[in-house]
Amino acid sequence: MNPITYKLNIDGSAASTYYPAITAFTNEVLERAEESLMPIAKKYRLFLIGYNLEEPRTLEEYIYEFLNLGILWKAYGNTAMAVTFAPFRFMACLGEWRKTHPRWKPFIDIVRGFMLSFFLVPSSIRRTETAPQTLNELERLVTWLEATGDFREDAFRYIRWLGYLGAKQELYFRNVMDKIISFADWFEQESEKRMGKYTPNVSDFVNRSSSRYRWREDRFSCLRSRVEYHLNMVGAEIMNRAYRNDFVSCTNRTVLLPGCMRIRSVEECKGIKTLKGIRCTGCNTQCHVNQLREIGKRHHFEVMVIPHSTNLNLWSTKWGDSTLGVVGVACLSALVQGGWELKRNNIPAQCVPLNECGCKKHWHKDGFPTHLDVRELKRIVAV
Repeated sequence: MNPITYKLNIDGSAASTYYPAITAFTNEVLERAEESLMPIAKKYRLFLIGYNLEEPRTLEEYIYEFLNLGILWKAYGNTAMAVTFAPFRFMACLGEWRKTHPRWKPFIDIVRGFMLSFFLVPSSIRRTETAPQTLNELERLVTWLEATGDFREDAFRYIRWLGYLGAKQELYFRNVMDKIISFADWFEQESEKRMGKYTPNVSDFVNRSSSRYRWREDRFSCLRSRVEYHLNMVGAEIMNRAYRNDFVSCTNRTVLLPGCMRIRSVEECKGIKTLKGIRCTGCNTQCHVNQLREIGKRHHFEVMVIPHSTNLNLWSTKWGDSTLGVVGVACLSALVQGGWELKRNNIPAQCVPLNECGCKKHWHKDGFPTHLDVRELKRIVAV
C-alpha cells in the first residue's frame, strides 16, 4: 500500500534505514549551524539566564527553534500578514479548552474548524521567500501561530524570542532573521535530498486534499508541507538527545500510544478507560497495542492509549511520587509539538514517530492500524 504522506520503513525496517539516516542528517544540520546560528543561540541563552526566564536548555534546542522559526515564516508568514482581523485570543483559548474539557471537544472542534478557515486562512496566499523586516511582522506571525492551536507550543517559545529581539537594534534583528531564513532555505533543499524518500506523497496529498480539509480543525496538522515533515524528523532527534539523561534517570516509564494503533475500533476495543487514558486488557493478540503491552510487562514499562489532543500535564510527577519518564508516540506532523508540551510541563520524555499515518479521523476514509519500529522503541526505553 502506498503511504498516505510518509513512511519510515519504505525500504526496509526503520531501525536499519530511517533512524541511521536521520541521525546522520541531524549531525549535519547542527554542524552547518555552527558558524551562522550558534553565536546567536549562545547570546539568546545568556539573555534567558540573565532574566531568569527559563531553565537553560541545550544550544542544539535553540538552534532547532531558529530553524523551526525560519520554516514556519516561509510557510505561513504571508498568511499571517494577510489577516487583518481575527479573534486571536478567543481562538487560542479554544485550543486550550479542547484539551481541558474533553466532553466539549467535538463541539469545540466544529467551531475551531469554521473559525480557522474563516479568519486565519485568506485565499490565494503564497509562501514567504523574504525574511521579516520588522519585529511587528514577527509578532503577527507568533499571534497567528498561537491562534491556530496546532502551533501553540511554537508560539510559547517565540514569545521569549520577541522579548530578546525587541531589546536589540533593528539592524541586529534583520541580520538575525536573514541568517535564519538563509539556513531554512538550505535545510529545505538539503532535507529533500537526504530525507525525501521517506515523504514521497506529502505534496500530492496536500494538493489533492486541501478542499476536503477546508472547514476542519485539523487542517494545519494534516496539510503540512514536505519540509515541515523533515523539520519534525530533525526536531524529534534533537529532543531525544537533549532530554535523554533526565529520561533514563526516571524510576518508572510509560509509553503513550495513539488510538490509531489499535486493531479494533473505538467501540469494539475492550480497553479500560481511566483518567489518564485507556489501559489495554489484551483482548486481541494481533493488536499492536497489546503486543507492546506484552513487551512492556517483560521490560518493566507501562503502555497507555491516549486520545488525540490529551492534556499531557496529567503525566507530570506529583510530589512524593516516583519519577516518571514518558515516551510519546505520534505521527510526524504532531510529534514535536507533543514533545514540547511534555517539556513545558517538566515531564522527562522521549518520542518515537509512527512508521506512517493511517487513522480514520484524520488521514484515511477507512483507517488502518498504525505501527512503530519496535527495535527503536526498545532502544529509547533503554531495555
